[in-house]
Amino acid sequence: MMIFDRPTSVELVEAVSEFLLKEIKTNLPAHLAFKTQIAINVLNIVRREQENKELLTKESKEILLNLLSNPQEANIKELAEQIAAGKLELENKELQKALIDITKKKISVDNPKYSTYQKLIK
Repeated sequence: MMIFDRPTSVELVEAVSEFLLKEIKTNLPAHLAFKTQIAINVLNIVRREQENKELLTKESKEILLNLLSNPQEANIKELAEQIAAGKLELENKELQKALIDITKKKISVDNPKYSTYQKLIK
């Protein structure tokens, strides 16, 4: 149980993002509107990450456990080290699927509107 009530951090980030989009961006010169859109995009990434963190962490851990049987070693850093050391071959179909699945999860937070991501999830 969290000690914080409402608004949640997700709600706060969303409120700032909407404020910038609806109240500020439209009243700025083009170069500042562009930079404001970048800030909005960053806030939206933070919001999606906070909203989905627990589920994405759990799902990613399950994917990694299929490749790295030791639960303490089932993390991205260990996966990269095993690939670099040649303990996992890039031709390994399970590894390829795991990398694609983890990448899709990351893109779902970074930019779910990305056209390639949209094709991958269909």
